Amino acid sequence: MKLFGKKILFLLAGTMLIFTGGCGTEQNSTKVQPKVNGQSDELNVFSVVQQTAVAYLKKPVESITAEEIFEKMILNYDSSYFIVDVRDTAAFAAGHIEGSVNIPYSMTADPNQIANLPKDKKILVICYSGHTASQTAALWNMLGYDAVPMVNGMGGWTSDADLGTPLPQKTFDYEVEATETKAGNHKLPAPATKKYSDETAAILGSADDYLKTGLPPIMKPAAIQESIKNKSNGLLLVDLRPSNEYVAGHIPGAINIAYESLAELEQLKKLSPEKKIVLIDHDGTMSSKAARILNMLGYEAYAMKDGMRVWTSNAEINGILPITNEKVKDYPLKQLNTKLETETGAASCG
Repeated sequence: MKLFGKKILFLLAGTMLIFTGGCGTEQNSTKVQPKVNGQSDELNVFSVVQQTAVAYLKKPVESITAEEIFEKMILNYDSSYFIVDVRDTAAFAAGHIEGSVNIPYSMTADPNQIANLPKDKKILVICYSGHTASQTAALWNMLGYDAVPMVNGMGGWTSDADLGTPLPQKTFDYEVEATETKAGNHKLPAPATKKYSDETAAILGSADDYLKTGLPPIMKPAAIQESIKNKSNGLLLVDLRPSNEYVAGHIPGAINIAYESLAELEQLKKLSPEKKIVLIDHDGTMSSKAARILNMLGYEAYAMKDGMRVWTSNAEINGILPITNEKVKDYPLKQLNTKLETETGAASCG
């Protein structure tokens, strides 16, 4: 089946439901959004996103493994969970976790899709490698949902490279340093030009604008290493790990801003809107969530693919065991009996 114009697919473990409608997040939307008391008709979009992000980042960082989902949803079905797969429709049809529904990544800021998400369940978000699932989880949490990404995506569920991004087989063991890099002081990004009448619309509109850019969610370690080797100043490396882990060893030239404080104004001023910002953490989960927020605020931000666990094999530096300790068990898959074309316009999960 082909997706046309504004038709939206919502796939449910072999059943297909179709909703129509666009991303009506601007003021002239036909979809009614709740007004926020005390807000004018023209919100400060940056402030809305920034303040919502500050509150979100203060919460504990959550993620879930393939093994945990297999136990909770396949071996012992737990109805308090709801699985959403954000891969393209063709990949979902070819193989997905039983019971999951499909909302392609490019549609994850569409209010018509989000309206079908349950607020009384924990939403488990699945993608190819874990990165766009983490970005999506950040957005949905900012909207009041309880969303958790699966680490490694379908690459941690199956060894089928058509369904998930294969896990790296070894670490790069690139150079690390312990010397602190001082952060600069920069102006905040230029204010958004679009106007919204309520906070929900502003958050959705900022997210949808980012998704429409088609920018990739990640930057690969090899590209970062090449930039360091060539002494390029086009990247701003930001290590989101706790200060003690940063001091133990970090990528050369990276500054340190703790994940939970990233959206605070004094921390945002350490980031240059003129540079590509590369966010670094342990496994790509925190950095992907943070990348979504920064992009919604007007920066150009990427998560370093797979985090420090692929940069170095030294567990004392990267904070967790290296990627080589991750093993794929090839858990069961469900297929749809419908041939679907790949949904276009979505950035790859890396």
